[in-house]
Amino acid sequence: MVAYNFQPEFISPILLGTKVSTIRPDGKRRHARAGEEVQLYVGMRTPDCALLLRARCLRSLPIEIHADHVRADGQCKANPVYYEILARNEGFSSFGNLQAWFDRRYGLPAVGFTQIIWDFGAAQDVAALAEFAGRVDVRGPA
Repeated sequence: MVAYNFQPEFISPILLGTKVSTIRPDGKRRHARAGEEVQLYVGMRTPDCALLLRARCLRSLPIEIHADHVRADGQCKANPVYYEILARNEGFSSFGNLQAWFDRRYGLPAVGFTQIIWDFGAAQDVAALAEFAGRVDVRGPA
């Protein structure tokens, strides 16, 4: 089992099943691998910690986000349709918004990252969105 913490802005897209992946920097601890359980939380290491859902990891792959392209699983992705699908799967309304978020948080190019994709359709312990009333913008990130 691998646990991931999310900012409150991502609660709604996660619980609605529109955010089905996360892109995280590589670090000391390894990321989930296909078949392993992932647990998604908000507020980890705080008294307000809450489990959003548990799901199986479908795929885990290296990813880089550049100003003019994405490199995923070693392949350069130069397809605008791919960019928009990636953005939606990450909980953003557009690829430009995803890029801007990564640029603010990490700077571009964002290299040394892993995309973890989970199976929302088979998720367990999915929290009710109503539990987070007042803590979440139901629109999610821009």
